[in-house]
Amino acid sequence: MRKITLLLFLFITVQTNYAQTWVDSLDVYAREKYMPASKFNWTWMKASLLYTMVKQYDNNTDAAQQKIYFDFVKTAMDKSYKQANGKVPNAVASGLGMAFLYRVTKDAKYKKACDKIYADYLKIKRTKEGAVSHLPAHRELWDDTVFMIGQFLMELYKATGDEQYLEELFKQISLHREQLQEPTTGLWVHGYDSDHKGHFSFGSQLNWADKTSGKSAEVWGRGNGWVVVTISDLLTTMPKTNPHWNELAGYLKEMIAQLPALQDKNSGHWYQLTARPTEPGNYIESSSTAMFAYGISKALQLGLVTDAAYQNSIDLAYTGLRNYSIKQVDAKYISTKNVCKGTCIGDKNYYLHRKVKDEKPYSIGMFINFGRSYLAMK
Repeated sequence: MRKITLLLFLFITVQTNYAQTWVDSLDVYAREKYMPASKFNWTWMKASLLYTMVKQYDNNTDAAQQKIYFDFVKTAMDKSYKQANGKVPNAVASGLGMAFLYRVTKDAKYKKACDKIYADYLKIKRTKEGAVSHLPAHRELWDDTVFMIGQFLMELYKATGDEQYLEELFKQISLHREQLQEPTTGLWVHGYDSDHKGHFSFGSQLNWADKTSGKSAEVWGRGNGWVVVTISDLLTTMPKTNPHWNELAGYLKEMIAQLPALQDKNSGHWYQLTARPTEPGNYIESSSTAMFAYGISKALQLGLVTDAAYQNSIDLAYTGLRNYSIKQVDAKYISTKNVCKGTCIGDKNYYLHRKVKDEKPYSIGMFINFGRSYLAMK
């Protein structure tokens, strides 16, 4: 009965003048109710939804629709202008909005903000190889970092045409991959402790790093999702003539190679611990599902993979997200569920005991991103 009610609601939204699909309905909820631009502040969580608004501007050919997304970003950035900084990767993330506005308007105000954020970014602590630390006090590599810095660097390239920003992002992806890749699946473990001091911070567990390798043990879903999304976007941003393009394409292919086999065929979702689909206590996680499916959809569009298993995988994900991870908020709005809350680094039990939430900016944003990409293929 519950499923029938949800499907009926989704059918009704198709008939309204503000939405044609559940993706459209979620977009309206995001802008009107969940995170109006006037309530934006300089956080990585809200940056993950800001990113979606920029993507929708770029992927829309209708001027009136573009104005909706442009106005959203402009309102958010003007409100938070004095907060703008890039002192840690999570702070860099919101800078994508400033770079977008400079790209579209060429207003020196936004270029000034970008210059400040990038200057801060260059001062972030790094490993001896030059990889950016996720934390200010210690030299730790987290897979999350790739997205947080990556979207800003790509927007700077789009705004200026200067390939130094693409070079820097490729360098960071490669350096993180060297330390984080788990060879069996091609996916990445969550973190690497370059200092080998057993420290912890925020919500991470003490001594999460292996004493010999410095690596954490687990392949966490959303952490890998951040990487898959960023590599996918870089492949569509970087000119194919760039000498790194083919290598980067290989990175994406190795990360998605095992995903169809690891996907739950009933729900269409991937799991909190992606590489442990049969682990007792493991659970489906919707934000990583949207991220993985987005990456696979881009690989299909770019012709990097052609096997029917990949198309079947994103079909399952689209249907599964709609049927299992969309909730009705009220008569007008829908939102997301089955979302792991913000997560640091720990052991298997740490991840399996992370609380599940009904909605977060990164789930709403990534549902929309994947949904748009999927529907464009249809």
